[in-house]
Amino acid sequence: MIAKIFINFLNSVYQLCAFFVNLLFLGQAFTIMIVYVWSRRNVFVRMNFFGLMNFQAPYLPWVLLGFSVLLGNAISVDLVGMAIGHIYFFMEDVLPRQNGGQKILKTPKFL
Repeated sequence: MIAKIFINFLNSVYQLCAFFVNLLFLGQAFTIMIVYVWSRRNVFVRMNFFGLMNFQAPYLPWVLLGFSVLLGNAISVDLVGMAIGHIYFFMEDVLPRQNGGQKILKTPKFL
């Protein structure tokens, strides 16, 4: 019950953010969200960007944001994806590990 309410809330926040930054297609923001969550879960992975710079995985979303700026794209799409990714990462990985924390997002039993 709580998981359904939270998922609906997160979906609503995602759509409201998209409305306020004038996003019609959320595919790129969703991709950045997945990249953000992956990079936070794989902290010690070394990355290489076009052979020009080496960095740890948590910096990958920021490197992609900088690359978007260099290409002249709007940063609002990437920032929305990173914000939603941070909320998901916090609720899924950080909050349950705290003292008295519980897992809010639960996978349905049929999956």
